[in-house]
Formats: sequence, C-alpha cells, structure tokens
Amino acid sequence: MSRENFENFRRLVLADTALQERLRSVSDREAFRLLTVQIGKELGFDFTAEEVESALKDGQRAWIERWIQP
Repeated sequence: MSRENFENFRRLVLADTALQERLRSVSDREAFRLLTVQIGKELGFDFTAEEVESALKDGQRAWIERWIQP
C-alpha cells in the first residue's frame, strides 16, 4: 500500500513545480529522503525513507540501462 502512496506522491510532484523546487533545494541524499517523507506526510501520503531510496535506485538503474545498452 505505501508503494502505491509513493507513486501517487511522485505523480503529484511531477505536476507541481513548487514541490519540485522544494525537493531540489536539498543536495544531501539522506536529507532528500527525509524531506520527501516529510512532504509526503504533509500531503497525506504514507511511505518510508527506504521506499524513497528504492525509487532513487530504480531511477538510477533505468537511466544507466538506457545509456549503456545499444
């Protein structure tokens, strides 16, 4: 259930430039994870910092696979 909450939150962030800027203001990975969870809770979403980390890793993996595979 919380993975679904995170995906709904992610879609909301993609549509809201103010949220994007708020998250972009943090350069430290741990602080980013914690801020993401905090903002999510403020907006009524329930997910963990570990789920944020998992999504970050999935995104990195997809980006790498996109550029290193012919």
